[in-house]
Amino acid sequence: MASKKYYAVKKGKNTGIFFNWEECRLSVDGFPGAEYKGFSSREEAMRYLGMEQSEDSEGLEPADIPPEGRLLAYVDGSYEDSLKKYAFGCVFILPDGRIYTEYGNGDNPQSLQHRNVTGEMLGAMYAVRTAMKNSFQELEIRYDYEGIEKWVTGEWRSRTELTQKYAQAMREWSKGIRILFCKVTAHSNVRFNELADALAKEGLECGDGVPPVKMLEDMKLYGTDSAE
Repeated sequence: MASKKYYAVKKGKNTGIFFNWEECRLSVDGFPGAEYKGFSSREEAMRYLGMEQSEDSEGLEPADIPPEGRLLAYVDGSYEDSLKKYAFGCVFILPDGRIYTEYGNGDNPQSLQHRNVTGEMLGAMYAVRTAMKNSFQELEIRYDYEGIEKWVTGEWRSRTELTQKYAQAMREWSKGIRILFCKVTAHSNVRFNELADALAKEGLECGDGVPPVKMLEDMKLYGTDSAE
């Protein structure tokens, strides 16, 4: 079987890891001094972008190490019209610096209208369920789409059945776990947000629905062969 191609864009209109040439081309065409390269594995692409990470907290920025009792989750979503699927990617960072990843996808016809935002909502909900299953007292969600927080707080009105269900679920769960929100800028080389984006894109083709919520030790550890 031919190796899947991964295209890493270091400098371009959008940066990060892409899973087909057309998306990569759109990011670099016409961009002065564009820097990009194709790879046969996601690990190689991440190393090119300086996203490699050891299995402990060495090399992590202090802002990416949560305090005891808190799980940190970067979440992102993706959508592919040709597949009629949406997907999510999650990067979990533990207080001891260990990093776990997960992705999943879906094709519910009623949810397709929100495209990649459906994936973002799924990722946020998956993060909450993961934090609760692993007995964390707090969860910090870092996201790049404002609705992830504002539908929950009520700052944005939930105008569709899907966003209403999302907001209701998150509010109900927040009675048992403290949920913190932190917005990051999309495609701005925020290290783990870019990884969550890459996982969401990978989830479009490699995912098999929404995976069961796992104990963290049963998830894919970033930086090892099991993450492929």
